Amino acid sequence: MNDKAFADATLLSGGRQASDAIVTMKSVVKRFKDFEALKGIDFAVGRQEVVVIIGPSGSGKSTLIRCINRLEQHDEGSIVVDGTELTNDIRNIQEIRKETGMVFQSFNLFPHLTVLTNVAIGPRQVRNLPKVEAERIARELLERVKIPEQADKFPAQLSGGQQQRVAIARALAMKPKVMLFDEPTSALDPEMINEVLDAIKELANEGMTMVVVTHEMGFAREVADRVIFMADGEIVEVGTPEQIFDSPKEERTKKFLSQIL
Repeated sequence: MNDKAFADATLLSGGRQASDAIVTMKSVVKRFKDFEALKGIDFAVGRQEVVVIIGPSGSGKSTLIRCINRLEQHDEGSIVVDGTELTNDIRNIQEIRKETGMVFQSFNLFPHLTVLTNVAIGPRQVRNLPKVEAERIARELLERVKIPEQADKFPAQLSGGQQQRVAIARALAMKPKVMLFDEPTSALDPEMINEVLDAIKELANEGMTMVVVTHEMGFAREVADRVIFMADGEIVEVGTPEQIFDSPKEERTKKFLSQIL
């Protein structure tokens, strides 16, 4: 990572400094046996900022966001979420997971539970809300992602796009401070992609802090405050969508974009 990329990765949108960040990663290394998936990542996300991470498959994008809420354990460096450093203390990990909603490529819904119960189960079990209150919140969130009429159905009765919107509602039900999206449209048929991206755009418009890994370049250009290009476990280039897509500086970025745009 060159000096300019290092500075840009920790300088938040609007010229804010890293001290304003809700997520900070410093010199983060992640290894899978002899393979170094993340090579000393320095990265920060400001409150109400939307950061989109792009790059080729195997570049470390998903590993980076999975380290933020300890779905993957980093080997070196530090990760801080809303003032709490991620350590091996299970209480510490649980606290951070309460503040970080995660939406995966696959929907991971409970097939034997209704849509309403899938969304309400987190607030009931983790935040100890009464059933009536949890279901009220769940219905509001299903309205927010525009599928309130699906509340009493089971996941198998829904389209892929609808299931992914349920997954978004489920993550929001925990009232997270940060939402993490790991290629949320990659498992969807093309005609279902826009409905999920529209739901994410709504969250961006409402000021939700988000880190989104995606291959949808038009979406990245439209919603991101900053775009990060990763390759080979490193942050290669960081900038506004206009800077990255219209005038990238690094040859590795130019080559990647020339292949997909």
